[in-house]
Amino acid sequence: MRILHYFLGFPPYRSGGLTRYAFDLMRGQRENGDAVSALWPGQMTPDKKRRIAGRGEHEGIRSYELINPLPVPLDEGIQDISAFTMSGSRKGFEHFLQEIKPDAIHIHTLMGLPKELPEAARKLHIRTVFTTHDYFGICPSVTLYRDGAACENDFSCAACAACNASALSLRRIALMQSPLYRLLKDSAPMRKLREMHRRQFFEEDGAALSVPALSAEEEAAGYRKLRAWYCGILEHMDVMHFNSSLSEQIYRRYLTPAKAVVMPVMHSGISDCRRSIRRSGNPVLRIAMLAPAKPFKGFQVLKRALDELWENGQRNFELRMYSPVKDPSPYMKVREGGFRSEELTDIFSDTDVLAAPSVWFETFGFTVLEAVSCGVPVIVSDHVGAKDIIGGGGIVVKAGSCEELKDAVLRCTPERLEEMRESLLRIPIPDWRAFVEKNYELYY
Repeated sequence: MRILHYFLGFPPYRSGGLTRYAFDLMRGQRENGDAVSALWPGQMTPDKKRRIAGRGEHEGIRSYELINPLPVPLDEGIQDISAFTMSGSRKGFEHFLQEIKPDAIHIHTLMGLPKELPEAARKLHIRTVFTTHDYFGICPSVTLYRDGAACENDFSCAACAACNASALSLRRIALMQSPLYRLLKDSAPMRKLREMHRRQFFEEDGAALSVPALSAEEEAAGYRKLRAWYCGILEHMDVMHFNSSLSEQIYRRYLTPAKAVVMPVMHSGISDCRRSIRRSGNPVLRIAMLAPAKPFKGFQVLKRALDELWENGQRNFELRMYSPVKDPSPYMKVREGGFRSEELTDIFSDTDVLAAPSVWFETFGFTVLEAVSCGVPVIVSDHVGAKDIIGGGGIVVKAGSCEELKDAVLRCTPERLEEMRESLLRIPIPDWRAFVEKNYELYY
């Protein structure tokens, strides 16, 4: 089969769950003998002429750079709406698709994607599949999160101007899509600059979402037009692949897909080690949170819940964090340097329960599947898409609820943990090769 993937780019230029999932899937299909190509949004040049340049092969995957794509804002927001909805010619994409002749196009993001690519695919009767990894398209800043809470009500985009006030300029976006940035991104000075920027990115204190002061109607109308533009693209995809029932629920608030499939995702590093993992005994409840200590990941809510338990004399627990924590509590064990994926088995062998209390709408959450594959019970919020897979092997709490988190921790007695571990043994963990095969159902 001939498959074209559109994603943000290969590592180390791009990273994160979307990149890992797409790249792993491409490699899996390549190993199956498929002819796999990847198209990614690249540099923006002064002539603004849109074209596609071959960039050789990356682990057997043919790489193509889309020069002068639409801007790629990542999760920094959008201000200049016209720059993100600019139309162009469809002919170049038609020629490209006729040249490489894909049977299917698997699109992993709308960032940088000109609408003329899926339009050309429709004209040439090439099947298009879109996998949801985040909420870009219905939310300009990707997260549907503001003022310390999930954006349950978008007030007809009245708050969008305020949410996107700190969006990157087009000039800076162009710099971040340049060959020079790709070359320097992994250098020590650039890593330090990115780290400083990310520390400031989510600075909310976890306050409840408040009704915003309305922005000018023309600004709100502009963001509604932007959303409608993206929703129009999504509604013309042959298949929308939702990675969880939560992501389907959120997307269906704004659009009606032509065809939809809900299928949990995974990556090649996940395997079933539930029966082989050795657990170290410890009378203290060992809670692990693998996500960064950020408000949108629910860290402040979890800390508040555990602080209250600690202050009330219930101290038979510890929280292990793998990112920097400001003003850590006495029950915390903090490892600021993070962890490598190959360390997860050792980490989970010394963990009683994983906490994933996200406040924003997490479309899936690989750490939950990683814990389940190692037989570790989980406490997740109802805003975590991976709650679909935990069955009786975890506890689901209301996002942002300190009281429900406290209750969940108190319910993690040795007897209850053993019951949850037994339940996890009955949950099917997909084999990576079988998962790659299942994706062909989307294409056919």
